[in-house]
Amino acid sequence: MKAAILTYHSQNITGSATGNNDHIALAADLDALHTAGCRFISLEALVTALFDGASLPAGRPLICLTFDDGCNFDVRTLEFPGHGSQAGFLQIMEKFVAVHGSENQPGLHATSFVIASPQARQVIDRKSLFDMGHMSDDWWRNADAHPLLAIGNHGWDHNHPDLEEGDYARGGFEMVRSLDHCREQVVQAGEYIERKTGRRPRFFAYPFGESSEYIRNEYFPLHRDEHHCLAAVGTDRGLLTAQSNRWNLPRFVCGRDWSTPEELLAELDLNSPR
Repeated sequence: MKAAILTYHSQNITGSATGNNDHIALAADLDALHTAGCRFISLEALVTALFDGASLPAGRPLICLTFDDGCNFDVRTLEFPGHGSQAGFLQIMEKFVAVHGSENQPGLHATSFVIASPQARQVIDRKSLFDMGHMSDDWWRNADAHPLLAIGNHGWDHNHPDLEEGDYARGGFEMVRSLDHCREQVVQAGEYIERKTGRRPRFFAYPFGESSEYIRNEYFPLHRDEHHCLAAVGTDRGLLTAQSNRWNLPRFVCGRDWSTPEELLAELDLNSPR
């Protein structure tokens, strides 16, 4: 079995080509992967099959989609300053289904990893986006109920460098090394997301793909009764196997690991169409 998790960022727009616009890349990649004979699958289906013995579709490479940071561009077609209207990631997936038919890719699904703290999102939106309110949470409940989407946990505040330092140093999740800090970033975030969606998120994505040895090897494995996650994902490059670390699953990152559909197929060794 060949399986891979891909991740896209809906705020990554600096042009109108697959190499500089994750929306254009996602649309092109969906078609290329479908033509190459891949089967799309949800993160939950993939993880429960790899680690808990659930069944998987056989004979075809498996592709799981994830979106990081939870910008409104994940689910809404909006104007992006300087680059015009951009179809939301959800709208791109819905168009793919309309063209190819849901029966041909019944497992198509993505997990959108969102930042929980409203205050943190406001600061990040103001400093790193355009201060236009593009990191809201009013779409989370409908997105989590949509057959093509689920909401995942991307931390309480991303430990983002845009934020002022408080009890902890800012700049990544390698600094998250204590039980209290893990509970703030994972459990507090999960509880907030549950209040907004009605469901506790089942997956955690490390901000910037970084994680401390403590959160990977102690917190997540030993405290499943409080965080309720099935797995956590990082951004180490690689395919998934049953030997992958459940609490730091590898992912390929659009723009970092590939810039065209051809590069993606080569990365996954899928250059020969079915």
